[in-house]
Amino acid sequence: MEPIHQNKSADALIVHTGALGDVICALTAIESLFLQKKFDFCCQGHITPLFQIVPFIQNVFDINSPMITSIFLLSSYPGVKEWLKTYPLVILFSFSVDWESGFKKYNRNTVRIPPRPPVSEVVHTSQFIIDALKIKYLFKRNNPETQNFVLQKKTRSYKTFSGKYVCIHPGSGSPFKNWSIENFILLSHRLIQKDYSVLWLLGPAEDALTKILLDNNINSKNIVLTNTIQLIMQYFKQSDRFVGNDSGISHLAAYMGINTTVIFGPTDIRRWRPRGACVKSIPESLPVCSPCFEKGIRQCSHQKCLNEVSVSQVMDIFEK
Repeated sequence: MEPIHQNKSADALIVHTGALGDVICALTAIESLFLQKKFDFCCQGHITPLFQIVPFIQNVFDINSPMITSIFLLSSYPGVKEWLKTYPLVILFSFSVDWESGFKKYNRNTVRIPPRPPVSEVVHTSQFIIDALKIKYLFKRNNPETQNFVLQKKTRSYKTFSGKYVCIHPGSGSPFKNWSIENFILLSHRLIQKDYSVLWLLGPAEDALTKILLDNNINSKNIVLTNTIQLIMQYFKQSDRFVGNDSGISHLAAYMGINTTVIFGPTDIRRWRPRGACVKSIPESLPVCSPCFEKGIRQCSHQKCLNEVSVSQVMDIFEK
């Protein structure tokens, strides 16, 4: 059985049921509010390598491990009850009332926060989490630390840019959000003309793009098939710049302090723009038309939001 790391110093256990981008938005909010505090974190297993670069997180647990899933069973994993009781607070980022009830069985001081704002609210996800934590009275409303909130300061800028290495990730969680592969290829050729070295990062969902890239004179040595966040982070540590769609990988690049250019289409840039000192987004302000992705719309007669983004426009923003 998997050993349970008994909490000895963490101020809270944070449980997040969402995807990579949602987790990073939550981390941005938590980091800005709870300075000089330490936490344990529970999330999807493939996200756990992220916490190698998050200094305020101590232990990390896979949300799908037997010890966590047993919380919702009649017979719990040995030691889970005693383990959860050691935390002064459990912060649960989830829409599920059942998850909240499960954790409250063992720790009554469990607070559930929705991981993102309602579709009707035009507010950045990190700011929404800040406001939700205020409502739950998890810190003083007049806490001066929040006056210099990272969303305003955009302080994450610690990577030293020493070369001209660009990572391109042409995918996302949905093809509906993606700028065309043809445009990404044209962009890469423009970058190479300006002496940038371009590396293509393709996840499992983008495997089919390999042939298209090869057919368009992309060197196979510059195409990397990635199936783990840990591998992507290794390439990011060696890179100076990143270009991609609205995706969790774009949030990861921004969180790691890379000069990041993100192309938005049917998702709302005001809700999901990655935060960081070196983030550039297209469009730079309001979207071309009303963002429709989170409203469940997956078909569009014009896809104006993406089709009107030109290679020259992306190049101009990239070089700013």
